[in-house]
Amino acid sequence: MKDRTSTNSPTHVVGETKTLLPTRLPGRLVVEFLGSFGPDSRPLERVQVGALVSGSGTITVLTPTGTAEEPRFMVTVTGMTGESAQCVVDSEHYLDLWDLLVEGAQVRVSGRVRRPVVGGASLIDVLTIASADLRIAQARAVSA
Repeated sequence: MKDRTSTNSPTHVVGETKTLLPTRLPGRLVVEFLGSFGPDSRPLERVQVGALVSGSGTITVLTPTGTAEEPRFMVTVTGMTGESAQCVVDSEHYLDLWDLLVEGAQVRVSGRVRRPVVGGASLIDVLTIASADLRIAQARAVSA
């Protein structure tokens, strides 16, 4: 008889701790959009290319991808349950959004869905980023 107690469960080592959680893939952040039957929400990877979406989370990674003349950023926004979305901030929107592009910032992102590689992860081409922290949003509204 085979000993079934010695089977290994898939684990991921993070520093000194181990987790049994699956690795979260980009494109699974739950976003809101207008579907065929009105407002809808689902993971970004299941939203049609070209749709306008919005989602919220924490900026966990900022990666500069442009030049000093044409700054661009790849921003990873991670939701409360670990799902994330890759968001592209182009040079046209960078100057309007740069003060919110800080790791750890709670943000609400809106933009258009794009899949650069067929069958690959979906991206959000950012149109707006707003602070999801109510106190900051209220302070900006008062100062405006």
